[in-house]
Amino acid sequence: MPLSRRIFLSTATAMAATPILKAVAHPETTIRVSYAPAALKGLYEALARRFMDTRPDIKVVLDTPVATYDDLVQQTLRQSITKQMPDVSHQGLNQIRPLTNRRTAVPLDGFIGSDPTWKTIGVPDAVTSWASYSGKTYGLPFGISIPVLFYNTDLVKKAGGDPNSLPADWDGVIELGKKIGALGQGISGLYVEYTNTGWSFQTLVGSFGGRMMSEDEKKIEFDGPPGLQSLNLLQRLGREGQPAFERDQARQAFRAGTLGIIFTSSSALNSYQQSAAGKFDLKVGPFPISSANAKFPAGGNGIVMLTDDPAKQKAAWEYVKFAVGPVGQSVMVQTSGYAPVNTVAMEDAVGLGKFFEQHPQHRVAAQRLSLMTGWYTFPGENNSKIIKTIEDHCHLVISQKKDPATALSSLTKGVDALLPH
Repeated sequence: MPLSRRIFLSTATAMAATPILKAVAHPETTIRVSYAPAALKGLYEALARRFMDTRPDIKVVLDTPVATYDDLVQQTLRQSITKQMPDVSHQGLNQIRPLTNRRTAVPLDGFIGSDPTWKTIGVPDAVTSWASYSGKTYGLPFGISIPVLFYNTDLVKKAGGDPNSLPADWDGVIELGKKIGALGQGISGLYVEYTNTGWSFQTLVGSFGGRMMSEDEKKIEFDGPPGLQSLNLLQRLGREGQPAFERDQARQAFRAGTLGIIFTSSSALNSYQQSAAGKFDLKVGPFPISSANAKFPAGGNGIVMLTDDPAKQKAAWEYVKFAVGPVGQSVMVQTSGYAPVNTVAMEDAVGLGKFFEQHPQHRVAAQRLSLMTGWYTFPGENNSKIIKTIEDHCHLVISQKKDPATALSSLTKGVDALLPH
């Protein structure tokens, strides 16, 4: 997908301020880059082109994308056995830990510490810590998914709601959803995603002030009030009209204009805007906060280095640095719904600052960055199994097959059995 004139102009200032090494006349270095999901193909093609424009001595070859972050990490682990891994990979922020456990990801601390341009590039240490394990940095966050509510404002108005005064709490959101659902003619009201590689449940627990495990990872902590409140909310949603859709069915219904409200990741923004164009007006609303201690897991992905070849590592670091730098972040925001991690890019009055003024729907997610924390990955080898256990229990609750308290007790025992002891 070619970069528009707007993207080119809005990144020009950031380019001028970003230290870029001048290409030298030595043989071209080629690096392979993998990513997910396939729906964001245009983003990674645009990013690769912009990088190669600034570094013609480095060629980026993109792997065929896979459907999900979970699929990507499993593919990468298989490739590590056959020695066919890419050099760089955009992994889900909750999937980097398995790569560190297998000693597959390369620590980046040496590259960060020896690069004189790093301190001015604009990535805060707090953000870098989201992909750090055992005191080492194994990935750099690239594009952040933030929990949001998407509204079909045409349906909101038909149901008597005010698109300029959307509800701020669950009572209001659920009530509006019921009014939209009462419109009939195949229209559904509200859908809260509860299956999204564990991110949705973490978001709910975090919104009630809870966390998955203790700081020392010796004790499950979602088994307290925040976990029960999360399951109570899911039970209520199922009881008060959430349609019995699979996640992808709900997303398609929203795109088709037959679903009024959906909770999902901000990364879907550009896709939903394209679907809504000419059919209905779309608006982004913040996810309800139910605790003064609320923290949300940063969805999205971080970039990991996988190659152990010194020449490719050098080229790979230049790609990583560009992607999280002002130009790469501007390209990322303007071709996706991800929120940026680069403060220099966000403060650029003629770059992202201007873009957010002209595209206020993108700003909603970015305004929540201060509430974000790491997307938690459970210790040991069973993270994927734990995620499935969590989502299975969420389904039992929302479908009214198990009450929240019983489900939480069963879920706690199920997760504990999959943790290392």
